[in-house]
Amino acid sequence: MEQRQAIRLEPVRMTGPVMQSLEDRGLIIRLGPGRHRPAASAGQNVDEPLYAPGEGYGPHKLIAVTVSSNDLADFGTHPDNEEFLLLGQRHCRPLFLVVALHRREELERIVRERRLAAEDFLALRVRFNDPRVSFFVMLKHTPHGEAVGERRGGPPSFYVTESRDLPVERLALPGYSLAVRG
Repeated sequence: MEQRQAIRLEPVRMTGPVMQSLEDRGLIIRLGPGRHRPAASAGQNVDEPLYAPGEGYGPHKLIAVTVSSNDLADFGTHPDNEEFLLLGQRHCRPLFLVVALHRREELERIVRERRLAAEDFLALRVRFNDPRVSFFVMLKHTPHGEAVGERRGGPPSFYVTESRDLPVERLALPGYSLAVRG
């Protein structure tokens, strides 16, 4: 059986500056009041696309997601963007969203070179219903996954919009295992 190096991730609070750092790295697009405001002259209504889905993944769909697993078995990427709408109940088990700080190709290179470390990830303790941090676009090829904490409470749920035919491309981390403390 293969020996695996355990990487324990320390969760951080989901704050405006933390989410801005992910946007600055080109991993997400934050959505929120006043963040995107196309210029409109008096008497004009204007819209401006933030992005358009790639061809071949179908029209958009809205899904409800419930997370009841404390491992990151579904850690992976998508070949196109998806929107996180973290509308949820406040009294449930803690939800962690783990985001790699590199795009898929770079993370796979780091794994091949046996240099993977906790510093290559950000484990966000999800904050529900906050217009400053709870709504964003996860950009394509950004490795991510969700897990719940061990505390009491029901499993957390939230919404995702994505293309109808968008596959999950699981990310193999041979020789490593990821876990969130919490």
